[in-house]
Amino acid sequence: MELHLISPGSIPLQRFAEIAAEVHPHVQFIHLREKQSTAKEMLETLQRMLQLGVPAQKLVINDRVDVASAAQIGGVHLAHHSLPIRQVKQISQGLLIGRSVHSVEEAIRCVAEGADYLFYGHIYTSSSKPGLSPRGIDALREVAASVSIPVIGIGGIGPDQVQEVMQQGAQGIAVISGIVHAADPLNAAMQYASKLNERRSFHAANS
Repeated sequence: MELHLISPGSIPLQRFAEIAAEVHPHVQFIHLREKQSTAKEMLETLQRMLQLGVPAQKLVINDRVDVASAAQIGGVHLAHHSLPIRQVKQISQGLLIGRSVHSVEEAIRCVAEGADYLFYGHIYTSSSKPGLSPRGIDALREVAASVSIPVIGIGGIGPDQVQEVMQQGAQGIAVISGIVHAADPLNAAMQYASKLNERRSFHAANS
């Protein structure tokens, strides 16, 4: 039952590093997704998070395998425009490899290519996807049932939606604004973590 925090690309990198350092005890993975930042800026941000005490194995960077290797962090998250999963596995030296998918067919293909986990969404209406209709929980359930690796739900998930998402077979949730733009990011992260812990306890009691 994983909680993934993703940078929004709209706040100063230093501020995101501070938030990451504050909330990391309650978060399993912290993703640096900064499409407008340079490789140097992203490397410096990862190094800053490490200096602030965020464990390297919790840190994931989007797309930039080179930066992940240079920073010696835990993982890289790929999109449809990224290098192919198979090629990344050959050069990644043990990095955890995630992939964003948008259909059952794409999910199955990415598993065959060697992905370690998948993001699927957006599940609900999301401020990061303005004007786009959400794919919904039924589609999430179909994707989660089609593969044997963890599927992480993303998109418009608040604490009150955690249970519904997890009931579809997801192994975790990914959050951007629900934590980053909260008045109190630490309290927000703890609320999400509490909901996931409730689900974890329920699952353990009924397994």
